[in-house]
Amino acid sequence: MQQTPQYVRDIPYPHHFQREVTPVWMTSVATALGFNGPDITQAYSWCELGCGQGLTALVTAAANPQGRFTAIDFNPQHIAHGRALASAADLSNLHFVEADFLTLATQAQELQPEYDFIVLNGVYSWISGAERVVIHRFIQQRLKPGGLLYLGYMCQPGMAFLAGLRSLLRVHTEHISGPITQRVHKALSLLERMAEAKAGFFVEHPQAVEYLRRARQHDPAYLVHELLNPHWDSLPVAQVMAELEADAGCYYVGSATPLENIDALSIPGNLLPLMESLNTTAERESFKDLARNQSERRDLYQKGRHPLDIERHRSRLCDQVITALPGAPSQGSLRFETRIGPLEGTADLFGPILKALAEGPQSFADLLRIPALQHQGDLINAAVQMLFWAGIAHPLLPGSVSIENCQRLNRVLCERSLSTEHYGYLAAAALGSGVEADDLYMTAVRVLQDYRNMTGSLLRETVQAVRRSHQKTLTDQDSQRLGMFEDEVRAAWQRMGVL
Repeated sequence: MQQTPQYVRDIPYPHHFQREVTPVWMTSVATALGFNGPDITQAYSWCELGCGQGLTALVTAAANPQGRFTAIDFNPQHIAHGRALASAADLSNLHFVEADFLTLATQAQELQPEYDFIVLNGVYSWISGAERVVIHRFIQQRLKPGGLLYLGYMCQPGMAFLAGLRSLLRVHTEHISGPITQRVHKALSLLERMAEAKAGFFVEHPQAVEYLRRARQHDPAYLVHELLNPHWDSLPVAQVMAELEADAGCYYVGSATPLENIDALSIPGNLLPLMESLNTTAERESFKDLARNQSERRDLYQKGRHPLDIERHRSRLCDQVITALPGAPSQGSLRFETRIGPLEGTADLFGPILKALAEGPQSFADLLRIPALQHQGDLINAAVQMLFWAGIAHPLLPGSVSIENCQRLNRVLCERSLSTEHYGYLAAAALGSGVEADDLYMTAVRVLQDYRNMTGSLLRETVQAVRRSHQKTLTDQDSQRLGMFEDEVRAAWQRMGVL
């Protein structure tokens, strides 16, 4: 296995899309928290450091015509793949740059002078301390005042146990034979046998046993990147916050996972009084990580401090428009499964919101005017954020949309998914983001791209024929799911500009 000093090189990272790094998501969460983010109805720029094979950048660029997008990765396979898809989809607002973090400064001629958004997802814990210093410098130099930084990383205390597992995994894979994707599974088998034999580490760290169970469900290429890179660390949030403030002039805004910004719903209630005595953000966030045994953080930072006053905050909230996603309930209470257990979303609060969304997109101001919510105005913001987090609703993209760009990219993604690639997402113009789409739904979308009005048994037979031509079968369960696609998904995706 070839490696650079920074990262596994010869195994491409699996395709991945992260909704939390899209401009519409970042600005919506920042607004909900009372911060003045970039105006995405005007021209803006966005940069991803460590873009992998580029799916997030591709989908986001296709769905956001106002933005100019830069995607950076050191792996030439990743960059070649992203460039090929961008060219095939004729995306003129996306530029891929091949560069490692230590030499970013030498690539200045290929980069924007400054960015409104800089995002890093899934790389910050897997690089050396020297590379993190370079990233801090890049952010300090390239993120505009008021710009938003998204940072996803593995944190303490929930992932501290992984250091011990990785130590044995890495050394063991160096001394067994076979392709690296097979060797990582052999090494996992050794650890599983140790867990079954009640090795002391696994007795003291039961979460490690659960980690091994879940690891078997992942793509082997993902496990190679997750476990065998030369650098890895779980980082304390207070350390990250201090470094970004000192080195990059960036201040913590909140979590890009909306649930985690609502203390009463994200940490055990008996701990809330203890947290009230803590004065600093670093203390409180460290406390929350311990309370939840947090393993991963998806955080938003801002260059400088740019809070909204009360009136502007209310005005920005009222301007936001949200829409229900396919499968959203149209009434009643909700049950949210969280890290601290199931939470009940009451019918008197969520019922009127769900009913309104079932009738069509609603602005925050529209929700405030619903009679049943007249005395719950202070709770609507939190309720909407919960619906975003749960995948029940999504903010609509303000300003211009680009249906044509999304449909060109989606055609390319669907065609390639019929062969060997597994992208799992399609671009949605109205959302400024992506929607999850498995292999079956991608086949259906590909058929409808050529035969827009096809329905019922003819659609199912055509999907079956297309899949059969690519050595794929259509099971009885698939046929049922195609019925669900027609009943719940198709019309919504047409409104969203997916197809």
